[in-house]
Amino acid sequence: MVQLNWTAPARQDLQDIFRYYDALSHEVATSYAEELLKAGDDLEQMPEMGQKEPTLENLGRNYRYLLVLRRYKLIYLYENNACSILMIWDCKKNPKAMRKNIRKRQDNSRN
Repeated sequence: MVQLNWTAPARQDLQDIFRYYDALSHEVATSYAEELLKAGDDLEQMPEMGQKEPTLENLGRNYRYLLVLRRYKLIYLYENNACSILMIWDCKKNPKAMRKNIRKRQDNSRN
């Protein structure tokens, strides 16, 4: 088992997803949140189960993703026996924006 950390931006992504679906259906919002959290728990047991994220490969770190609900990517970094969930990425978004977003989040976490 590895150490699992949901970063503040990833927790915010989860809250944003919940709020969006909660406006439509509380049951759906709860179900989606549970599935995303369960995927994080699965990573704690098997951190290499996700694939390498091709959009972030050239950044020189072990960025990986786990597809959840066929729509969201749990973007995480697996290094030094620790797994940090960095963001929940909606696959409907332009994947090129992911690189810019990940850099911004990392810059903010250093401040």
